[in-house]
Amino acid sequence: MQSIKSKIISRIYGHGRGWCFSQIDFADIAVRSTIDTVLDRALAEGTIRRVLRGLFDYPLYSELLQTTLSPDMRAAASALARKYGWNLVPEGSTALHMLGLDTQVPARLQYYSNGPDRRYVIGKRTLEFFHQKTKHTMIHDHFAATVVQALLALGPHNITEKHRQHIASIKNRRDFNWVVRETRQVTGWVHDEILRIAALTGENE
Repeated sequence: MQSIKSKIISRIYGHGRGWCFSQIDFADIAVRSTIDTVLDRALAEGTIRRVLRGLFDYPLYSELLQTTLSPDMRAAASALARKYGWNLVPEGSTALHMLGLDTQVPARLQYYSNGPDRRYVIGKRTLEFFHQKTKHTMIHDHFAATVVQALLALGPHNITEKHRQHIASIKNRRDFNWVVRETRQVTGWVHDEILRIAALTGENE
């Protein structure tokens, strides 16, 4: 048991503070009952925190405030996706925030998924998942899908050169060539914008 406990705790520490997880993230280490026992002990010891039923995190901690911080909502969304086998695509406003095109932190993080409609309240913030399977939400590369949703949210007449330059600065030319390939089936004007952004990327490797 101690060896298994060490492996589970090491994995938690290895991901660093803010990581959100469920029992499925340790399914390669031990059987469910053993995982539950280890997590229950870690919970009682204050090492981890319960975020939702069946979902935990290794809490972020502020040295300045000398207290734990609220759960990372994006990490929680990723943990739920791993738990249920969902493919997630951020909805427009969430995508804009993820790419740094909108600095206002949304009270609701919204995602499209291949799973059922779900809504979770974590503290004062909300996670919402909407079942939607379209050519814009079935893109498996997360960054490519995020760019598509951000462009759709901005609309064809509101995308500026500043927007393009900002997105182009996030990835290098090689990575953006992959985005171009991954988004060939999206609406024409969206792919045209992706081509323009790709042309602005540097040659950083």
